[in-house]
Amino acid sequence: MKYIRNCPECGDVIAYPTKKLLWQANQRNYRCKKCRYQNLRVKRMGMKFSSEWKKNLSLNHADVSGKNNPFFNRTHSEETKRKIRLSTIKTLNEKYGGGICPKYNPIACQQIDEYGKQHGYNFKHALNGGEFYIKELGYWVDGYDKEKNVVIEYYELHHKRSKERIRDSKRLQEIINLLRCDVIILKE
Repeated sequence: MKYIRNCPECGDVIAYPTKKLLWQANQRNYRCKKCRYQNLRVKRMGMKFSSEWKKNLSLNHADVSGKNNPFFNRTHSEETKRKIRLSTIKTLNEKYGGGICPKYNPIACQQIDEYGKQHGYNFKHALNGGEFYIKELGYWVDGYDKEKNVVIEYYELHHKRSKERIRDSKRLQEIINLLRCDVIILKE
């Protein structure tokens, strides 16, 4: 059974599958799709763009090499990347109630525990209290021994890619500079 009402703007018939949806539509004074989209088109058509803006847009879209595009092949500074990372983490914490943490590898946690027992470390990791979060940098480390000030990282196979290696080395250098710690790297 379909529930029907008329669009308040154009009078066309609108059908709803449930009584609840019909009730909501009446309460919120919903319009039909045609009227909603017509209003969007009018809003977009009413926007004014300068001829210079149109010319630049045309050039940038036509120019595959990017030489006329000021944003082509542009990268953020390390400071900007850090600010973006911290802002994203803050936003996610607010959205999800503060319980965010990165994915972890349970095999890596076992390897970290074994290494710690063999060499006399007591690492905190994802399975025994959560990964250590460095709030100044916005990084989580796989394992951290606070007493001996040692960070341990477990690199899976994808860390062998050259792009990952460069990113990992920059990340580790930032961690070392901030914590003044030793770093141990375990590889899969």
